[in-house]
Amino acid sequence: MTTRQAMLGLVLLIGGCDLLPQRPTGPDALSGPYATPRVWAVAPLRNESGSLYADGLVMADHFAAHLTNAANIEMMPVNRVLRAMEALQMAEVASPEDARQLLETLGADALLIGTITAYDPYDPPKLGLTIELYDGGRRLAFEGIDSRQLTRAATGDQVHPGPLPGEQPLPRREGVASGVSAYFNAADHRVRDLLIRYAGSRGGDPLAKHEDNWHRYRLSMDLYSEFVTYVMSWRLLDAEWLRVTPPPVTDDKANEPQASR
Repeated sequence: MTTRQAMLGLVLLIGGCDLLPQRPTGPDALSGPYATPRVWAVAPLRNESGSLYADGLVMADHFAAHLTNAANIEMMPVNRVLRAMEALQMAEVASPEDARQLLETLGADALLIGTITAYDPYDPPKLGLTIELYDGGRRLAFEGIDSRQLTRAATGDQVHPGPLPGEQPLPRREGVASGVSAYFNAADHRVRDLLIRYAGSRGGDPLAKHEDNWHRYRLSMDLYSEFVTYVMSWRLLDAEWLRVTPPPVTDDKANEPQASR
């Protein structure tokens, strides 16, 4: 990894939550940076939150539902992943070797793995997630990738909440392409602003204000988990944009000293 790529990744992991758009229902709401479709799978997340109510399979279903709509990404059904894990007698993906074995069995391009680090379903809900995209060390060649801006053009109503509490860069691990981690406390005003925008774009009473629609997402842990996994999907895709997009071509000749006349 070059110094430039490392710095871009660090900036993304610190400020990536700026990237939730106003209305995530358009054709480009979620988009992979690949020139050709890539097949992803997602395994049930490990539960290290200490809560018996946290369900890694529910989180996996949410991620699969969001990423199914992402351009240039084809998601394997979660049930197929579960069958492969059962055949491998694998209760959970607990190590890079587990991820490699499952990825090879599925024949996918990448496997989304993760951990539930915090889970509190009571108002205000709290949820911490760490997710990584495991590709077994395979790296994509630069293949005519779309040159659109990585952070996507902001709209007039773009939400800029700043970094969330508990965010930190993930250490690079062998076989992992990209990773993101964050803690979402609904009592934090930055999370609340994101949640209001997300809920307002997802329906509810069309006559109600955005500020009114979001309460049902705060009072239902399943809906709150849906919101968190959507934001994390966004951040993971943007991490992939930074990873696979080639640096801009510079004209070295412009920097060459001019010959004296």
